[in-house]
Amino acid sequence: LSLKEILNYFGCLDGFITTEVGRTVSVLRGDNELWLALVLMSGHLDELKPSELAGVIEAISTEINQPDIWCGYIPSRQSEEVLADLGGIRRELIKVQSNHQISVPVYSEPDLMGLVEAWAKGTKWSDLIQNTSLDEGDVVRVIRRTIDTLSQIKFCELISDQLRKNARIALKEINRFPVCEPEDLIRGSDDNQIVLNPATERLN
Repeated sequence: LSLKEILNYFGCLDGFITTEVGRTVSVLRGDNELWLALVLMSGHLDELKPSELAGVIEAISTEINQPDIWCGYIPSRQSEEVLADLGGIRRELIKVQSNHQISVPVYSEPDLMGLVEAWAKGTKWSDLIQNTSLDEGDVVRVIRRTIDTLSQIKFCELISDQLRKNARIALKEINRFPVCEPEDLIRGSDDNQIVLNPATERLN
């Protein structure tokens, strides 16, 4: 009941009917699909460059458990401003979740945005690893999580065409060796192709 009230609050349901907002939430898979959807629908990401978009997507979708992370890559000023602008939405969501005694993480982790941006811009893997305190396995995990989230954006209803286009570009930029995900994550990047959401497919 509490979850239904939260979804009603954010316009995901009209009674028991799923709205366009709700359908956008339903196609996403992550630790907090509502948070991801609210960010994507907010318009704040629409003017980001593809590399910047990849960085912000990492920040809102990936938890960094290690203390004292060091990263030699600084995110763009635009990326930092967008993440700060999303703070209002984040605070409201956390407040509503708390009021309904729902504990779901609402990530906003800026520490590795610059690293993901650098990878999207074509930085060599060896240089990337030399400029962070994370080991290779952790970097792979972070980038693959970002790939997974980017790959779902094209299935969202209430987002701009510009965001959809930049998500496709960002996905191609970061989905390269040695972090390549299976090709079905970028299969169907052509709008004329009809494909299933790989995040949803994995549940079948």
